[in-house]
Amino acid sequence: MEGTARKLLGKRIILILLFLALFIGAFSSALYFYQNDRTQRSADLVFGDDKIPNRLDVDVSLLAIDPIKGELTLRFAPKPEGTYSTKEFYLTKDLKFFTGIESGKSEVTLEKNHIIDSVTGTISIVKGRVSDYPFDSHVSDLYIFFTNPKDEKEEIPILVNFYGAVSGYNVDADYIPKNEFQSTDEVKALRINISRSIITKSFSIFLMLAMWLIGLVIFTMSMVVLWQPRPIEFGMFTLIAGMLFALPAVRNLQPGVPPLGGLSDFLSFFWAESLVALSLPILFFTWLVRYKPPS
Repeated sequence: MEGTARKLLGKRIILILLFLALFIGAFSSALYFYQNDRTQRSADLVFGDDKIPNRLDVDVSLLAIDPIKGELTLRFAPKPEGTYSTKEFYLTKDLKFFTGIESGKSEVTLEKNHIIDSVTGTISIVKGRVSDYPFDSHVSDLYIFFTNPKDEKEEIPILVNFYGAVSGYNVDADYIPKNEFQSTDEVKALRINISRSIITKSFSIFLMLAMWLIGLVIFTMSMVVLWQPRPIEFGMFTLIAGMLFALPAVRNLQPGVPPLGGLSDFLSFFWAESLVALSLPILFFTWLVRYKPPS
């Protein structure tokens, strides 16, 4: 008797240790994916020659991404260096700053003997379809340069520090190839590439699988009741009706999901909603046909 109890206890301890090891492995994997996603979704890049003493530095920060509207929100913070700056970081000459943002601030006048204020605005996404969610990718082009209104021929060197870190997205930036853009080196032409992060894609795929599972379970339950003489309970109707209205809420849990009609809807939501909607009349007519009047 004691030997049997010890064997049972040993098996329980082994199972507990096994589940604990699986939990630790899953938890470590989740942290690994988070760290990997965090490094991929941010961009901290420098464009230009920092060895040039007389130049203007521009810190470009990506503040927000809205693929549905097709816009990127950016903040530009210029800072003069060398002969363009006094000891108090005032500008030593009047300049014009071209940001490329699509508003009245696309061309900003920078006054002499003033500290340069930052400029915030939006630029359009030129390539990409949000309907491909969660596998969509987007591209936007950005052009930055300065001119001297009193000397149009003056070439003003600039150094661009690009910072892009928006939760849920992978952000990268690079020069626009010279065969697509012809200008002087003092014009910084950047191409910003954006895609969904690994976590966003994984969570969206998980919800798509969950919707498929819900639809298949409910449809299978209805077909089993139809083919086999199983009792039909009132709770089945409330379950199916509840799922019919719960699935749109599950669909909208996907981070940054676009309006109805995207790729994820054709992959899962429409199918799951159809299976649930079809199950309700099947169950109803089964209940109606099987009615037996009391004898």
